[in-house]
Amino acid sequence: MTLSRELRELEDQGIDLVDILGQDRHLSSPEDLRAIIRNLGHAEEDLHAELLRFLTHRSFPSDQAAGIWRAILRHKRRLSERLGRPVRFRVAALDYFCEKGDQLRGARLIARPELQGLLLHVDVDEVTGVYNRRYFNERLAAEINRARRYSSILSLLILDLDDFKRVNDDLGHVRGDALLRCVGRTLDASVRETDAVCRFGGDEFAVLLPETSNSEAYTLAERIRSAVGEAALAEMRGGASGTVVGRLFATEERTPELGVCIGGATFPADCDEAEELVTLADRLCLDAKRSGKNAVRMSGDRPPMGPAKAAQ
Repeated sequence: MTLSRELRELEDQGIDLVDILGQDRHLSSPEDLRAIIRNLGHAEEDLHAELLRFLTHRSFPSDQAAGIWRAILRHKRRLSERLGRPVRFRVAALDYFCEKGDQLRGARLIARPELQGLLLHVDVDEVTGVYNRRYFNERLAAEINRARRYSSILSLLILDLDDFKRVNDDLGHVRGDALLRCVGRTLDASVRETDAVCRFGGDEFAVLLPETSNSEAYTLAERIRSAVGEAALAEMRGGASGTVVGRLFATEERTPELGVCIGGATFPADCDEAEELVTLADRLCLDAKRSGKNAVRMSGDRPPMGPAKAAQ
């Protein structure tokens, strides 16, 4: 489970670590707090970085986050002394970032429901329902930094649908969008909660796989290749769900098949930087397409796979 999800579950239980670590309220005993933090299983710097991201929706390097947190606590004490009344941590943080720090400029207060609705539009692709390219870029940078810090690994899959332009040309963009949504749902159902499925652009998708080796990513890629083909065909034929779009596909004299090419690479075995990881995975995806489509090509020693290869 990701640290972000763990913090949200604590919040649902009435345990707000921003309030507690921000010294706005205290648990019944210091040991209670230590037990909560110990159960999270993350370094203190990571915890502060995630809490600051909750507050600001900006990502700070883990080694910088603890220093910023301490600076806000000092600012909170000074504000309280000057005003002659207690100042809450969130108020002190807003004032600190607006007046004392250069990290946030022009910050504004906004109620959480409105903010969550806004972030849904900011982070999620409106056609497919998966994360968008902007989120991918931010998450990739954060995962690379985390992998460096903990000497961990990160794999990336780039997926490109085969002959999708012909689907749009033959059946129209409305049905093409329905297929993209189907692919997005299939990818979401195929990965872990800690992974991230993003629309990379057009009919391309990207899947970030923290703490996943090249061989593990290969196994997942083959599973995804098979699942996408089956789900897309079921969507076009109406499937068990009997969707409106599916029934429209079923009226066609021929049902186009939809394969997917996948390229994958792993940090740090294959590269040193985020951009290099993306470039390599994208190139391998293109190699898979050139090899005969509906295939997987990884940066490891495994051979390209696909229906033709598997049948031999």
